[in-house]
Amino acid sequence: MPKLKNGMPKNCRDRNQAFSWHNGKRIYHGVWGSPEAEKSYKRFLAALIEKPTLPPQVGGSADMLVSELTDAFLDAHEGKLHGHAHQFKTTIGFLAELFGELAVNEFTPKKLKAVRLKMVNARR
Repeated sequence: MPKLKNGMPKNCRDRNQAFSWHNGKRIYHGVWGSPEAEKSYKRFLAALIEKPTLPPQVGGSADMLVSELTDAFLDAHEGKLHGHAHQFKTTIGFLAELFGELAVNEFTPKKLKAVRLKMVNARR
């Protein structure tokens, strides 16, 4: 796992995603090269400096809304969702409609079930 000289995790890249390793897990920061990813990486390092024994919050999701995350996903995959673009956009539309103003870290499996139920009811 890549570390900087000072022992802190390095900001890595996997395709278009920025991430760091911590305690054997990938901590995602966002789209590589974006200001949000850089800000998330800096918050990640600050959290490690403050409390090195505790795992920091994942990425920048503590203050990111579901609608922001879905927009970032669609932006990152623009032009790459050939056959499944309609399915992704439809699903994301239901997700944003129900929980767009909710913080990402508050999204739970029960909320995902609510999205699924809304989709099923819409097909009737």
